[in-house]
Amino acid sequence: MTLTATDLFAGAGGSSEGLAQAGIDVRICANHWHVAVATHQMNHPNTEHRIANLSETDFRTFPRTDICWVSPSCVWHARSGGRKTPPAEQERLLADAGAIDRATAFAVIAATEVHQYAAVIVENVREFAAWSLYPWWIQGMEALGYQAQAVTLDSVDFGLPQRRQRLFIVFTRDGNVDLTLPGLAPVHAQSILDDDHGNPVVRRLYVTPQIEQITEKYVPHLVTFRRNAKARPANQHPLATVTAGGNHHGIATIIDDEPHFRMLNNRECARAQGFPDSYQFVGKASDVKKQIGNAVAVNVARFLGERVTAHLAGTAVAA
Repeated sequence: MTLTATDLFAGAGGSSEGLAQAGIDVRICANHWHVAVATHQMNHPNTEHRIANLSETDFRTFPRTDICWVSPSCVWHARSGGRKTPPAEQERLLADAGAIDRATAFAVIAATEVHQYAAVIVENVREFAAWSLYPWWIQGMEALGYQAQAVTLDSVDFGLPQRRQRLFIVFTRDGNVDLTLPGLAPVHAQSILDDDHGNPVVRRLYVTPQIEQITEKYVPHLVTFRRNAKARPANQHPLATVTAGGNHHGIATIIDDEPHFRMLNNRECARAQGFPDSYQFVGKASDVKKQIGNAVAVNVARFLGERVTAHLAGTAVAA
């Protein structure tokens, strides 16, 4: 029997794509951004789509499914910009934008209380576990009869050429899903690059110090718009994390004795996230960049979908 799933805070559909590749029928998805929902609908036309503020949603109007995948907002959990989470007593007041954003995580409990899913999978940044209400949040799921398995997974361990560490919490009744890493061989960034060396460098760039480090000709190198970054051969290293907040990834190649440079394009970033080239995105280029950077890595979602499916079926996972 095919398992069914609900995808909340679904974005452009990285989690849904992974679950679908795992053989799970994604019955319904919801997100607040209409552009991301349009992308999801284009690629998953048989899924029901809703544009909704999931902090103010009556989940009794949603169909019941076996699995619920939830990716609450991570914006105010991430430590970028020096953000800090206040103590629990203050956080519960929801008196500022950060507290309201972090509280989207309580949609997990609200939906689970109604539908009593066989399994719930939650994805967020690692800092989510440092949230002052995290213990309270976990206790809420435990009160509903679930046990939590929290694990940090890196996309590079799942056949993707990108280092992207995220926290995943799998809730089941017995807390015994096999989350052993698959042991895949590493994949390097060159595997997702287009055959385009870019334009000759005719002026000094922010990444010029990195380009000057390159000694091997005709080999694309990864250069990053980060302080103290180093040029790395693309045939030996994965990308750093693909983000929603702008493009920080460049490709530099020495052709003859002349350096060439270009930025990573959106399709290459999508490949790094595990999206097939057939996956279409709606919106202007900056919207697409945001959707890709916010997405769950497809291969990781597929792995979790497969492991949860095997657990619910009571079957062992092949080594």
